[in-house]
Amino acid sequence: MALPSIPAKDLASLPEPVVRETLDGAGRTVVRAVLLGDLPHGPMQVFSAPGMPMFDAAYQAGLPHGAMRMFDERGQLLQETQRLGGLAEGITRTYYPTGKLMQTQQHVRGVLHGEAVSYAESGDVTARLPYAAGRLEGEASYFHEGRMLRRERYRAGLLDGEAVDYAPGGGVAQSSTYVANVLHGPLRRFWPNGQLMEEIAYRQGKPYGGARRFDQAGREIVETAASPGFMKSLEKLVRGG
Repeated sequence: MALPSIPAKDLASLPEPVVRETLDGAGRTVVRAVLLGDLPHGPMQVFSAPGMPMFDAAYQAGLPHGAMRMFDERGQLLQETQRLGGLAEGITRTYYPTGKLMQTQQHVRGVLHGEAVSYAESGDVTARLPYAAGRLEGEASYFHEGRMLRRERYRAGLLDGEAVDYAPGGGVAQSSTYVANVLHGPLRRFWPNGQLMEEIAYRQGKPYGGARRFDQAGREIVETAASPGFMKSLEKLVRGG
């Protein structure tokens, strides 16, 4: 990536790079930077206490260029990334205050491009999100304690395709179909034994036609006086009871 450059005539008029320090009232260094004239051009550090960095980066011609790290007030690393000409490039890692990895992201010229992965402090993956040119593209998946909760498909940043929610036992609890972020197609809910519980057709986000409902043996339920019992079972399942 081409970096902004200082014109040769201006560069010739600038002094040699110098180290400048900003001190607090007690004479302690708060900021240390290499400057080329008024432009940061080299390492820069910001301190919360003597020897305790909060920010550590490299600059070129006034723009972040190279490794960049950020810390909390205790000096614990919170994020590390790379910059090219001021823009994020490559892998960015973000950490919990405990030091455990929280998230990884990939950038190309400042734009998310590649898989972003989120983690619980236990180290378990909680989400995998695919990006292309800054927008979600492909299959995204979400997890809890190693168990998949949901997977969904994206196209150009919009839900587009099948989305599936999973029950605690690992089976499918619900499946639905989206077109450009709108429900369009069958929405199905399932009993814990895997049998179809309910099916509703959607068109442009609205139900189309009546719902079909089934008991746990797979028999279709006709609207009768027994239907309220089914609805109570469905409500209990949705609540997680």
